[in-house]
Amino acid sequence: MIQDSMIREILARPQDIAWLPWAVQYFFFIGLACGAVLFAGGQRLLSRRGARSVQQSQLEFTALMLVVTAVVVAPLALNADLHQPARVWHFYAHFTPWSWMSWGSLFLPLFSMLVMGYFLALIYSRLKAKPLPRLLAGLAFLCALSAISILLYTGREVSILRAQPLWFSLWLPLFIFLTACQAIPALLAGWLWRDPQYQRPLAKWQLITLVALAGVTLLWASGDNPSAQALRHWAAQSPFTAAMPVALWSLLFGLSLFNRKKTFSTSLVAVQVLIALVLCWSVRWLLLMQTQTLPKYNVLANPYSLPLGSEGLLAIVGTFGLWVTAIIAIRESVSWIEQKYAGSNRVEGEMHHG
Repeated sequence: MIQDSMIREILARPQDIAWLPWAVQYFFFIGLACGAVLFAGGQRLLSRRGARSVQQSQLEFTALMLVVTAVVVAPLALNADLHQPARVWHFYAHFTPWSWMSWGSLFLPLFSMLVMGYFLALIYSRLKAKPLPRLLAGLAFLCALSAISILLYTGREVSILRAQPLWFSLWLPLFIFLTACQAIPALLAGWLWRDPQYQRPLAKWQLITLVALAGVTLLWASGDNPSAQALRHWAAQSPFTAAMPVALWSLLFGLSLFNRKKTFSTSLVAVQVLIALVLCWSVRWLLLMQTQTLPKYNVLANPYSLPLGSEGLLAIVGTFGLWVTAIIAIRESVSWIEQKYAGSNRVEGEMHHG
């Protein structure tokens, strides 16, 4: 008797990408916001016995202006990534305590309100020439705690996913945070391009963040867990792609060392800013988008090509355009307010003198 054999074939199809470029933009801008507000708060909280230098005051204010621009763009990118506004309401109507995204729906608005309160209080303090040390120190501390909650939720909503071994690591949130932190000193140097005396202290901070980033990366990659193994396997399979962040890091490290000894021209500062932003953004793209193309439950890769519309290139260009617009608006608005207030004080002084 001949026994018939049956060959059963399980067909698998590539899976669609769940997170779109909007998610990369959100992680990029919220990382900049958290890194900048921690830097601003550090300038205030770490000053010796409340004796703050002009340099610390200016760096705090500039960092806060940078925070406000990023806080404007980040929630919009997140809302677009959710595909429809109704999903935002669902986080509040159906709160789930075990979901990091549900907690994020509380953390993000609180962070935005605290940042705006800190910024407005600091503007009032500068215009009225009132130090307000307790109020501003309290707001700086609350903003720092809120930033940590944002970093925790954004990092953990990715690193808890076992289906992607590369993401499943406690090193990932810290890695994402440090890639944003290294861009803050360069951005501040670019913002203060007319004041080159800030370049050297900012270069020191950038060196510190770059060294910390390298240390965390080495500790992550040298581990003996599935995430470290997946990271090493990905680097071996895509050596040129993996080498790009390393090359950007090396360029920034060399520029920061050189900047500690010599003041850069405006064009060189612009190059440094561009490299720092590209490193911050490209790491997020590789982690969030490129990783989604790797096989999860089968051996099939999930190919992805960047579309040109609102779910691809247009989203990236649009959010960066909105950020540039926000930067111009904040800079010009603050300058106009300070000039108008200074002019009104001068007129009042002349009237009283007469």
